[in-house]
Amino acid sequence: MTLAVERVGRYRILGELGRGAMGVVYRAEDPAIGRTVAVKTIRLGDFSDATERERLRERLFREARSAGALSHPNIVTIYDIAEENDTAYVFMEFVDGQALEQMLVSGAPLDKQLILNVLRQTAAALDYAHQKGIVHRDIKPANIMVSVDGEAKITDFGVARIVSQQMTQAGTILGTPNYMSPEQIQGIPVDGRSDQYSLAVLAYEMLTGEKPHAADSLPTLLYKIAKEEPVAPRRLNPTLPPEVDAVFERALAKEPGRRYASCAEFVNALTAAVTASPGWQPLRRGSASSLETVATGPEAPAPTLVEPPAGAARAAASEVSPPAAALPPRGRRRPLEEEEESSPVRAALVVLLILAAVGLGVLAYREYGGRQPPVPQAEVAPPSLPVPPPEAPAPQPRQTLAGAPATTAADESALPPPAAIEPPKRQAPRTEPAKARARPAPAPAAPPPPAASPAEYSVALRSNPPGAMVVSDSGSSCRTPCSL
Repeated sequence: MTLAVERVGRYRILGELGRGAMGVVYRAEDPAIGRTVAVKTIRLGDFSDATERERLRERLFREARSAGALSHPNIVTIYDIAEENDTAYVFMEFVDGQALEQMLVSGAPLDKQLILNVLRQTAAALDYAHQKGIVHRDIKPANIMVSVDGEAKITDFGVARIVSQQMTQAGTILGTPNYMSPEQIQGIPVDGRSDQYSLAVLAYEMLTGEKPHAADSLPTLLYKIAKEEPVAPRRLNPTLPPEVDAVFERALAKEPGRRYASCAEFVNALTAAVTASPGWQPLRRGSASSLETVATGPEAPAPTLVEPPAGAARAAASEVSPPAAALPPRGRRRPLEEEEESSPVRAALVVLLILAAVGLGVLAYREYGGRQPPVPQAEVAPPSLPVPPPEAPAPQPRQTLAGAPATTAADESALPPPAAIEPPKRQAPRTEPAKARARPAPAPAAPPPPAASPAEYSVALRSNPPGAMVVSDSGSSCRTPCSL
């Protein structure tokens, strides 16, 4: 690959490491001592105003010299600064590794111990710089390098402050302000507690896979950072112990005075909270949105209009003042003007609906005369009722036919009940079919129950073959054919 720049001063450019909003980062070599360095370029020519460009150059050199005085194992050291062809070059320590941002984007899960080590080392470096009166102002994954040995190093001290402030004054935001503190986006003077807030956002993301605040528009995001509380980490990552929520509630407080006294105190509290539950696991970036622990209602609640945050950063003044509405991440609403215009239409529709309902009621009353209108009902087959069993006949006196076979129960049940038979005074012999003559004739019906007065009558008896002895209950007897 042909490089646009082959040499800057005495440094020989070896290759390109990356590109940023303000320039390119190269890998170079100091031939005097054979040391590999990183060279960050800042295009001063992007600012057309000559006075503003000169002011930026002076501040950049002053801040770089102040940051160059920092000497800490977890801070990338600044060696030199130069300017050539409206481009500033900052020569700094080269880190053989990758930015934390690249590790998060890769999707590979981070080791728990690596996360705690990076946070602890970054906190120590920030506290060291704060004691020197230097605030980074742009702590984010892209500005933390992790070497192949797992050592964390903060980069862009001094440079990030100048660039971010200049981009803010130019009316734009450098990158995504997800990691900025509430006081920073409101233009309030900041101190080391602002870096602590940014470090807490970074820790929140490494543990849950999500940033504390997210939105589809810049004004909404800035409002949420300044006014709204983040989601509790355990709602995104249930493996975290309850103590973690309390730690982040304090480190991400809107008021700087409620936060921890130092970055190291915050990281120590977080380490004690997570180690109390050995089963905790960090989530990959973006993985929390696919878990069931993220609340998913049928629809996001209707948002409410909000006032713009007072003293918002001039970086987004054209967009933040005033914000249209505080929108939920996945919801939207119509502008207020549309709602106001639609109010008379809604009122007219309501009146029409009421009139229509009254008219229908009058028609219904006239049609049915105050009676309830017939309601169509589905035809239902009547349920099949169980057939009651036939009543057993009343006990009857039995007659024994001597020499004839006994009458079976089936034969007796076939006879009509006694109430249906009126005893004749004299009954003529009946002719039976041949099939019926094959067996003895059934016994005649018995007289009514003994409760009634016995009537005196005679019954003609026949048998086949004749000569059967018939004995009655009263003791009378005869041989068929005969009468009793």
